[in-house]
This record gives sequence, C-alpha cells and structure tokens, in this order.
Amino acid sequence: MNLKYFPNLIYLLIPLFWTACESGPPANSRQAQAVRGEKLFKQYCYSCHGQKGDGIMAASLKKQPADLTQILKSRRTAEFPVLEIARMIDGRKLVKAHGDREMPVWGEVFKQEMHLDEDQLKGKLGELIAYLISIQE
Repeated sequence: MNLKYFPNLIYLLIPLFWTACESGPPANSRQAQAVRGEKLFKQYCYSCHGQKGDGIMAASLKKQPADLTQILKSRRTAEFPVLEIARMIDGRKLVKAHGDREMPVWGEVFKQEMHLDEDQLKGKLGELIAYLISIQE
C-alpha cells in the first residue's frame, strides 16, 4: 500500500464518520423504540398518567392511575415485567382476578386506529414498553 495517498483517504472518511455520529440510534435499538414509544405515550397515555408517567392528570377518574415511573420499585425486582405490562396495556385478555379495568383496551384501539395486524400491534406495545423502561426511577 502506498502511504502517500493515506491523508487523502482520511478526508474522504471524515464525512462518513460525521454522518454516522449524527444519525441517531439504529432503528430497532431500544433507544429508538423508546423514542417512538414516548410519542405513543404522549398521544394515548399522558391524559391519565401525566406527562412523565408519574401521576394523575384527569381529576374525574375514580381510581388514580399507576405511577409508571415506579413499576420496578413497586415489584421490588430488577427485571421489568414486560409480558405482564404488555397484557395490561393490550387489555384484550383481561384476567378477572385482577379486578375491574378502567383503562381503555388499547389493543383494540391501536389495531383500529392504526390499522395494525397482531405482529404490528406487538411492535407498538414493545415501543411503549421500551419507553416505560426508560422512565423507571
């Protein structure tokens, strides 16, 4: 390899590195999912759970919504209960032993409003859960 051309190669590669640094996280990374999940949260969950997921916004509700920043603390575990939270958000297969459900059945809402199939719905739930994981205190 002729090293006298090496400095010119550096000038060609710098824009590639610069672009890579500014492009953000990969599309399927948890960080990118959390960003998309935050948008869903603001659109669908914010009015009851608060802007940061930490309390009630709707004074007219009979039962105060969960503080979503405390999911891990309330369960005293280091592992986020992904499947349990996904089922709770989805709401289509409610377990009667868990009591009445005041929260909307988001699985149906998401499917109808966004025209999603089951796999796409799971993806949306995954994005929302990635956001919930990101706000844990």
